[in-house]
Amino acid sequence: MQVVKALYHSGDIQLLAPLVGVEEAELVVVVLDRDGETNLPAKRFHRVPDDSEQDFKALGMAHFFDTDDDNAVDWEEVFDVPPR
Repeated sequence: MQVVKALYHSGDIQLLAPLVGVEEAELVVVVLDRDGETNLPAKRFHRVPDDSEQDFKALGMAHFFDTDDDNAVDWEEVFDVPPR
């Protein structure tokens, strides 16, 4: 990953430094206001710790949750997850 400063004016983006060793790339643009701020709340960028339910959903088991089989099991106890 590289970070490159650029300027936007009238529909054109001008890179102020070259992309080193890159022939093709997908770019993500973050627009800063005049003071160099994004005006996005910092909390939005804080990672929320996963819990076992989120992990199982990420593994493609979302269809299993909120069924009778799921509700009958304390998954934290099964996997020895310490209480919060």
